[in-house]
Amino acid sequence: MWIALLLLTWGIEGVAGVWICYHYWIFTEIHYGAGALLIGPGEAFVQVLNALITTLSQAYAPHRHPFVLTQEGLAHFLIAVYIAAHVLFFVRGVIVPSRERHKLGVRLKPSGREIQRFEQVFAALQQAQATTPNAPPLKRPYFWKVRDDDQGMQMRWIGMVLVIDRGLLMSRHFSPLLAHELAHVNSFDLLTRSLYAILPPFRWSLFTLLGLPLACGPILLHPAWMKYWRDRVFAADEYAARLGQCQALKRALDDLRWVLDGGRATKGGRWLRETPYIEERIDRLDRYQAPSAGARPAAGI
Repeated sequence: MWIALLLLTWGIEGVAGVWICYHYWIFTEIHYGAGALLIGPGEAFVQVLNALITTLSQAYAPHRHPFVLTQEGLAHFLIAVYIAAHVLFFVRGVIVPSRERHKLGVRLKPSGREIQRFEQVFAALQQAQATTPNAPPLKRPYFWKVRDDDQGMQMRWIGMVLVIDRGLLMSRHFSPLLAHELAHVNSFDLLTRSLYAILPPFRWSLFTLLGLPLACGPILLHPAWMKYWRDRVFAADEYAARLGQCQALKRALDDLRWVLDGGRATKGGRWLRETPYIEERIDRLDRYQAPSAGARPAAGI
């Protein structure tokens, strides 16, 4: 599913985006009856620019042949700009996670006590995995760091780094929520998120008015992506439940509802959000049934 969504998103952003950019600027005019009803932006721009160049050339360099811009040349130039913009967004996607961690006040490395606490909880999850039938594979995060916030009760992935609020690290809810986050390490979620993050942000779609349809792929497939991320949250909850954390995760979600969900109603529902309702997650955990011995694990986890 994630491969198909990424290929489709990048296909729309790349192939369709270049096609739109080219035809937007190569379009000349719409005829209605004997005259032109609408002149294309490329035609208008080329006419104005060539007239300006001709005027300046006659005034300051009358013996030189003036440069003549064509719509084809303009379209090719703006396609190059479109491609260059995506290269810059790729660089931005690599740099932004580090800047975001810096803004949050994430320390370069955890303290000895924090490492001891993390290893203690991870060892307990390893023990639970060893004693639970058909438990999923368990890998530790590639990198994890601590945010200095004794009141904070959140844990999030920023790039490939798991950032943990110190308040949550020392709380009783750390174990089930860590099990939930480890589902993303034991799947393709982090890779998918990284490849999605290098696409242009929505606000750059305003350049579509100038014939540069930036972010057209993410915008057209936004509902599908939000549905995918909500499904991944449910899959991560099931992953934690399969590690024996079902009841503990339900208590954590219930106790930290305001922190995790904002404590307010979402106008318009969650179909354009990437996180489901906390109550919906708890409801699914209530219906969760541990796989019997010999059963195959659920797909996509």
